[in-house]
Amino acid sequence: MSSSILERSNDALKINRPDANRHLTTNGSNWLWAVTAVFGLIFLGWLAWTLMRYKAMTGAHSSRHGDKIDHQRDPQIGTLGTAVAVNPLYRERIFHYLWSLAAFIGFISYFTMAANLGNTPVRQYMHNDGNESQTRSIFYVRYIYWFLAWPLIVTANLLVSGVSWATIFFAVFLQEIWVVSWLCGALVESSYKWGYFAFGIFAYFVLAYVMMVWGREHAARINTGKSYTMLAGILVLAWMAFPIAWGLSEGSNRLSVTGEMIFYGILDLIAVPIYGTLFLIYSKRFAPNFFHFTQAGRVSGVEHHGASTQYSAAHHSGGVV
Repeated sequence: MSSSILERSNDALKINRPDANRHLTTNGSNWLWAVTAVFGLIFLGWLAWTLMRYKAMTGAHSSRHGDKIDHQRDPQIGTLGTAVAVNPLYRERIFHYLWSLAAFIGFISYFTMAANLGNTPVRQYMHNDGNESQTRSIFYVRYIYWFLAWPLIVTANLLVSGVSWATIFFAVFLQEIWVVSWLCGALVESSYKWGYFAFGIFAYFVLAYVMMVWGREHAARINTGKSYTMLAGILVLAWMAFPIAWGLSEGSNRLSVTGEMIFYGILDLIAVPIYGTLFLIYSKRFAPNFFHFTQAGRVSGVEHHGASTQYSAAHHSGGVV
């Protein structure tokens, strides 16, 4: 039995045969299966974390009708100075929801790529060994992953800054333009692909400006400036490596498809499982009420006193409407 297990191999490329000259190899597929496993484990871990009931370490406790909040967690305080429970309150789970969904999407996407699915052959005009008809496997499923998951990451970061929903929507659409532009560029068979690459880079720069300038300005108003700068700064810096990966793979055709998968796989692992875990741990430093999270939604300048809702202009941070 043990010998039969050892003899088992990855037959994804035998079942889903490549149809391009430059395509994924078995070693590349093995790497993608490993990344898939990481995304799957992190998704299950985050999902379990999300669904766990709040267990107080500072006096809060659960009741039959819902969770009672520790009054020390003053909505006027952006960063808590006292230890809090690791398990999230129902009202605190917004970040856990966002990151769990991002990991789930990544898990499905990497499963698809590891199985050598979700790709199409595209003729390459650069570094084609003199063969103008040479084709390369372009994995469009990766762009579907970015299109669906990255807006969740952007939203999670900008929620910490306290910017308005309008600003969050603006940032999300910039990110979508970035991804769609690069997908178009990857599918173009001529030098015009670099035009789409430039469009995507421009969208990224504007997005970085929104996050690192507008976001920091708003975060400073609600006393989350240092924390937000660290979290958003790490993300923006990590994203800077993606243009290099695109330029060497779908752009110039220099990297092999397996090399491309290793490069992107490392970056995606940093951007979601590693960075996401850091974000969720660090998010426990924030009082959820300070971001205007209420059962009625996210509303600026709202205080809850029993069954009544009072609007306070003093709490309006210029952010959420």
